[in-house]
Parts: sequence; structure tokens; C-alpha cells
Amino acid sequence: MLTQGNYRWDETTEIIVIGYGLSGAVAAITAHDLGARVTLLEKQPAETHNTSSSLAMGVFLSISNVKRATEYMAALNQVGSYPELPWTDAEAVKAWITYTAQNKDWMVRLGGNVKLVSTLVEFPGLPGDDSMELWKYQGNGLRMMKFMYEQVASRRIDVRYQTSAVRLLTDNTGRVTGAKVLDSRGGRPREINIRATRAVVLCSGGFEESEAMKLQYLRVNPMYFAGGTGNTGDGIRMAQEVGADLWHMNCVSARLCAKFPDFYMGIFIDFSGGGWSQNTMKTDKGKLPAGFIIVDKYGRRYMTEELKPHTASYECGWFDSYKLEYPRVPSYHIFDRRRIEYSPLAQLASGPTGPHRLYTWSRDNTVELRKGWIVQGDTVAELAANLNMPPEILTDTIATWNKCCQAGSDPDFGRNPLELVPLDEPPFYAIKLFPGGSNTLGGPRRNGRAQVLNPFGEPIPGLYAAGECGSVFGLLYPAGGGNLGECIAFGRIAAENAVKEGYKKSLKGGK
Repeated sequence: MLTQGNYRWDETTEIIVIGYGLSGAVAAITAHDLGARVTLLEKQPAETHNTSSSLAMGVFLSISNVKRATEYMAALNQVGSYPELPWTDAEAVKAWITYTAQNKDWMVRLGGNVKLVSTLVEFPGLPGDDSMELWKYQGNGLRMMKFMYEQVASRRIDVRYQTSAVRLLTDNTGRVTGAKVLDSRGGRPREINIRATRAVVLCSGGFEESEAMKLQYLRVNPMYFAGGTGNTGDGIRMAQEVGADLWHMNCVSARLCAKFPDFYMGIFIDFSGGGWSQNTMKTDKGKLPAGFIIVDKYGRRYMTEELKPHTASYECGWFDSYKLEYPRVPSYHIFDRRRIEYSPLAQLASGPTGPHRLYTWSRDNTVELRKGWIVQGDTVAELAANLNMPPEILTDTIATWNKCCQAGSDPDFGRNPLELVPLDEPPFYAIKLFPGGSNTLGGPRRNGRAQVLNPFGEPIPGLYAAGECGSVFGLLYPAGGGNLGECIAFGRIAAENAVKEGYKKSLKGGK
């Protein structure tokens, strides 16, 4: 741990917010509007700044019924757990529910342009499954974040791009009193100590871009993500150094996504075409425009392809202790001519191929075919050979699938009959898939006031966290827009309590 005590302070502010995604923006705005002086640190340059929030679809969760939402979250928190040991403490869940119920109204009061798009939860059938509303910022996550940047700028909040927090600084009592930062503006990095007279709020995201942390904490490896490129676990390590407990480190909000060697991020795939993405099919749309299946590295189906959009990656976690491998990593998206001719294979609403345009996917998929990102075979056997997959297994898998489509029933995996479109129009194609997608959920444990806790459940004075840096979600993710909803809710909770704590400290004569 850092030597505690007196430092040479180069600057002083009241509240330091570390990380400029949605939770950081909300925390900074809230603290400013409560009268605090805020310094907002972001390690990325302004011109290339991207976050999980700006790469998202722009959907955020707002709760319509607090009592029912309490039942729903209680049910989620028991899955894979014991009744006396839920994934998330009831106090933190209660705070999340209380503030998430205010999310839509808060965004509207700010001037945001939002629309109700759904009331579907991730796990229908559980008690309280009618308690959630999914609101979408009109446009997407990038447009939503531009709106938030404008809100921050209009308040003249001090934003420091290319400025990385590298250590939290504490006094002799263990209270967090500021941060050591590396200011890279101007091209010549310099270390400075910034004092926070009230508190520090960690909004630095997860560890999607830390290969070492993913290997140690996640259930399967490798795992790739399509979120913020700056999420390297910095805030988690800084919190650990000052004594933070960790939670939810093996939990993710993730699906299956493509990952290609010559592109640095995961890419979301629109499996069936025409905007049909994972778990979004509605029965009134009729049959899917194109068929597809997902198989393991040997060519076998292993689950229904009606994928849960934020938990499907768990399906890849089986490890074969005899072959010493994850047979479902990689998996393969298998489709035929119908899909390749229908529309771009990449999802265009979010991720790196969305509005950020970190990669522009070709409209007819020909560029990606030439790159080798899409593998082709004139026959199923040829496709299997090109994938180093046993041809007889993939041939049998597709023959069985086509019989299911003809019969209108999938007895092995229970696929929706409206998704039973055969694969019988050559050529045949495949894209390599990995577990991953949105973001990790683990980080410093927090209470209902957003205070970071030590391993004994005691708050670390002066330290708060919001967003996916220690998300309140455990094994299961409640509904689409959960991450952005949590950023809006806990960004406010953290800022409000940080300001209150600083005010109480000043009344006691703290310096």
C-alpha cells in the first residue's frame, strides 16, 4: 500500500470523478448541481474517446413498479446461490431499485429525448417480471453520450482528457483524500497529486481490455468484448490498494461475438439479418429471413440459438478435463446464401460497427469475405474442412437441422418454430464466435450509498463507485438497458452521498 500521510498537493478540488462514461458524466453533473467543485478525469484523448456507454444501443432501464422489481431482483440474486448468501446485498439492490425508478424522469428533466421501446425482461417467468421498462435515447448510445458531454460542458465542469488516475491517495486514517494522476496533455507526461476535499468517485469501468484480469477472474478464456477500449481495470486495482473488497468478478454482461485477428475489438453479429439480433425476435414478424445455427468447434449444436443477449456467454464455459480444452471456444455461426445476400452480417446499431464506426462493415459482406473473416464452402463438407472441423459431424448436424425445419419442431433444443429456416442454399458460410460482448461486472464492492467497502463490510471513507466498476448485478442481468440504467442510478447515488459526506466532514472541522 502507498505510504499514508501528507502529500505535496499540486491542485485541489472537492470531488474527483475518475472515468468519463455515462456514470462519470451523471456523477459529475449531479455533484456540480449540488454545489460541489468537480474535476473529471479521462485517460483517453478527446478525439478518440469511446466508452461502453457510447458504443451501446442507448437503451436504459427504468423501473415501473418498485414492489414487483424487488421480487424480481430477489429471484435473480438467488440463482446459483444460497438463500442466506445472495449475489448482491439487499441494501444495494434497494438503492438501485429506488433510483432506477427515477431514471426516465431524470433524463427527461435534463432535456434528453427518450422513448419507451419495451417492457421485456431477460428472464420472463420469474416473480416481478412485469416491473421493468426499457427506454431508448433517440438515436443510440453515441448520441446519448454527446448529449451528456454537452450537459457537462454547459456547466463548465473541469474535464481532463489524457489524464490517467494511477493511484488513490489516503491520509493516516485510511481516508481517500485524492489521486495521483499522469497528465499526458501537451505530449510530455507529468505526475501530479490532486486533492479531493470531499471524495473520489470511481467510474472507470470494468476490465474488458485486461487479458491478465480476464484470465484470472472470468469463467472461460479467451473472452472478447465490444465495449470501451479504455476499460483496463485501473479503478479496480486502485481500489484494492486502499483496502477494497471485490464482488461479482466472475460475472459478465455478455453474449457471443465475432473476433478477428486483424481487428482489436469484438464485433456483434446480426445472426439472421434485417436487424434480427439475439433474443429480439417477435412472433408477429413471421419466419426469420434467413436460417442459422451455432455449433462448437467440432460442428455440434449445444444450445438453443434463441440466445440470452447478456448471459449467453456462460453456455461456453464447459471445460473438457480430458481433452484440456473449452470445446465451445470458439463456436461458429453457420448460415447459407440467404443470409449473406440479405444484409450486412454485423450489427449496425451498437458496438464498433455501430454509429461510432470504429469499423465500417461492407453492405454486401464482400470485403469481409476477402479478408477471410467469413469462411466459405461450396458444400457443407468443404466448409467444415475449411474450419478444421470433422466434415461428417457438421454434415449430420445440418441434415438434422433441416429435418427439424421441415417438421416444424426442434426436439433437442426447443428452438422457436418461427426460427426454423433450413440451411439448404449453397454456398455455406461461417463466422468464428467467442464468448464476450458488452462488459464485465466485477469490481469494488459497494453499499446502497455507493460507498466502497473493505472486506469487513466497512466503508472506506472518501471513496465511492458507480457503473460497471463493481456493478450491483451478479450472475444474472435483469433486462436490456441494465448497464446504462445502473450508470444513471448509481452515478446519482454516488455523487449525492459524496457531497453529503464532504459536507458532514466540513461541519466537524475536517480539513
